[in-house]
Amino acid sequence: MSRQSSHKQRHSRQPSNRIPAVSDYESDAAALHAAYAPPPPRTNTELNLSVLQRYLPSIQAILAIAANAVIYTFDSETASWDKSGIEGTMFVCAQSALPESHRPRACVFVLNRRSLDNLVVDLARVSDVEIAGELVILRVEGSWDEGDKVIGLWIHNDRDETREISGATIQESWKLARSGTAPEEQGPEAGPAMQAVGKTLSPSDLFGKQHGPQAVNQ
Repeated sequence: MSRQSSHKQRHSRQPSNRIPAVSDYESDAAALHAAYAPPPPRTNTELNLSVLQRYLPSIQAILAIAANAVIYTFDSETASWDKSGIEGTMFVCAQSALPESHRPRACVFVLNRRSLDNLVVDLARVSDVEIAGELVILRVEGSWDEGDKVIGLWIHNDRDETREISGATIQESWKLARSGTAPEEQGPEAGPAMQAVGKTLSPSDLFGKQHGPQAVNQ
């Protein structure tokens, strides 16, 4: 075989339209980018819901939000409201029904910014809700060896309608949560929260002219 024909055979083994293979580095980089692609954007409500569900998986929806709420407890011996040490963003939430019941459930959840102790109030265990000025008063039923607990939610009115909407949402959610309870088991219209206080307090008894309740023990 001549030298010229041998050169032609070697040349024909290398097609001109051959596509170069992707290097391992490039394929690994593409796979890494796909694995760490940023998640789709979520709304603030979706982010808040995911945070609350870490604490209470039964939460299904957020009905109302207040940027700041301060929790007070009523001391019947001194007839005054004491700060509980809990304050932060307040959420009124709808919850999934229990397996043995189809009754709607709802709760008030305060994400405490002062400590790890959050406040969760099951509205089905609240016998009465009253709105007195800037305070939403809840009477929470205790167990057989504990008396009922009266707590007050002072909601910062960061917008003109925040306190009004939050209070109304708590009341309506409470009515739904208690709808399966016999009428004789619910509190009388006179207001058991105020009866627990021992006397009817006017808003001026509870609040100062600017912010928060009066007669609060620091």
